[in-house]
Amino acid sequence: MAYRVWTFLAALAVLSACSHPTGWIDAATTPAEDRTLSQVATDGEIRLDLNKKLLGDKYRDLFFEVSTDVYEGRVMLTGSVKSTESKNRITALAQDITGVRTIYNNMQVTDAGGFKKAANDVWIESKIKARLVAEKGVRSINMRWRVVNGVVYIIGRARTDAELGRVMTVLRDIDHVENVVSHIVVKPAPKET
Repeated sequence: MAYRVWTFLAALAVLSACSHPTGWIDAATTPAEDRTLSQVATDGEIRLDLNKKLLGDKYRDLFFEVSTDVYEGRVMLTGSVKSTESKNRITALAQDITGVRTIYNNMQVTDAGGFKKAANDVWIESKIKARLVAEKGVRSINMRWRVVNGVVYIIGRARTDAELGRVMTVLRDIDHVENVVSHIVVKPAPKET
């Protein structure tokens, strides 16, 4: 059974690395997370199903507009589209996928963007990673984040309210962050067996 889970995680890393530059890192750090391997596998299946749908004929036009993050069955969709209709199509895409418990459609409907905005977003994401990894009392390994037009979207779990507070303080203190939208749940660490 463990071999099948690790084989699945390796396949997930290869496929998710195509749409998310940290896909390889996610698979490598999985054993240190608070999620069970079973939940990681389920989340990976959800993400693969989402990407498979995005590559299908019906949604292919949205593939490069959408970033997907899945944590404990909760799906966070981020990116920007030109119309409300496209944003609604993305929600419809995720609704029929097995295992999805909650959908956070954070797609921005905007014409804003361009190289300068994208470069700023990448800069913010790298600052977030550096700051959260260094922050005492924060297990950033349990969190995923995206930045779109200066807005930080974050999903995952914190072990305590104090940890969540530290995360929010760090995010709001980074230059050029215009807003923070949190989908982090507070959930104690699993008991060791």
